[in-house]
Amino acid sequence: MPIASYSAGQMSGGFADVQRLARQAVADGVIPGAVIHVSSEERTAFHEPFGHRTVEPGPLPATVGTIYDVASVTKAAITSVLAMQAVAAGTVRLDDPVQRHLPEFRDEESGAAKGQVTVRQLLSHAGGLPAHRPFYLTVPEGPARRLRIMEAAAREPLAGPPGVRSVYTDLGFILLGWLLERVAGERLDVQARRRIFEPLGLRASLFAPVSEGAGAAPKTWPGELGPVAATEACPYRQRVVAGEVHDMNAFAMEGVAGHAGLFSTAADLAVIAQALVAAWRGDAGATLVDRDVVRAFWLPAGVPGSTWRLGWDGPADAKSQAGTRLSRAAVGHLGFTGCSLWIDPARALIIVLLSNRIHPAVRDDPRFRAFRPAVHDAILEALG
Repeated sequence: MPIASYSAGQMSGGFADVQRLARQAVADGVIPGAVIHVSSEERTAFHEPFGHRTVEPGPLPATVGTIYDVASVTKAAITSVLAMQAVAAGTVRLDDPVQRHLPEFRDEESGAAKGQVTVRQLLSHAGGLPAHRPFYLTVPEGPARRLRIMEAAAREPLAGPPGVRSVYTDLGFILLGWLLERVAGERLDVQARRRIFEPLGLRASLFAPVSEGAGAAPKTWPGELGPVAATEACPYRQRVVAGEVHDMNAFAMEGVAGHAGLFSTAADLAVIAQALVAAWRGDAGATLVDRDVVRAFWLPAGVPGSTWRLGWDGPADAKSQAGTRLSRAAVGHLGFTGCSLWIDPARALIIVLLSNRIHPAVRDDPRFRAFRPAVHDAILEALG
């Protein structure tokens, strides 16, 4: 199917169009498979798997319970939520200088500028940090490698002045994860389990700690959790990655980081989103986060030319991966592996799209960039 066919203009209405788009994307090799979950007003409107969770070394079908490496959706669903809780508890304030909690956040080249970087700016990708650094290559293997990577991120010179513009960066969320660990005295995966997964009754969401080292054998995926989707045939690890985080910096950080590392199902992510919507609406019994705090996090961050909220993104006015029909007041996040989560709190609308588009190889496929917004538009069309 040509790229132009993944478009709203081809739709006839109903979830049949969503099914058609997903099945065609599988048939065309755009994705091996996917799971799509849609809920509105706390009722599931659509939940269906497509294609395969693994094609190499052999085909295995995707199911509604398939667990995906959701990559940077971790930033929103975990790191931002834990930050909301810390702000509500008063242990962190949005306008705190990062150095108040992480004195290690300094370097000679940046000078006093780093002292001006705030927690709010890290959450909105406006701290002046560079987009990426391959710490897994520059920080040698050995004891305390995870800590040494976080220290290396803290020493990285600023690439620009803080607060001027948003530049999407993993480094800021590596540092946010460390900051939250420092404040709470617990590693990020322990906090996520105790403060998010267990209170919400989630049984298929986890960080998957990995053995250190490129040649280390992968740990056995916990079978009771359900099937896991594979990602890349990784040249660094020399194996098809399944059940361990794809992101190499997160892998070098033992699978637990503020920017990536979460594994989850579409249904579990929808439960997290529903809990956030309930808090945003001020529903009785909504206890995951504070209403005023989640509302503050979901407002535009105010950085010129940016769609970023605090830990979450908003749909761009044009060419948004959320499509053309989703409210511009919605919030969401994308994941490099092919996953996304979008929430329209006013409609209590939640759309989860989980795929492993990078299996068995990472490629820049413009058809996927056309497919994802087309699916979102088809969903909104089906919902009326």
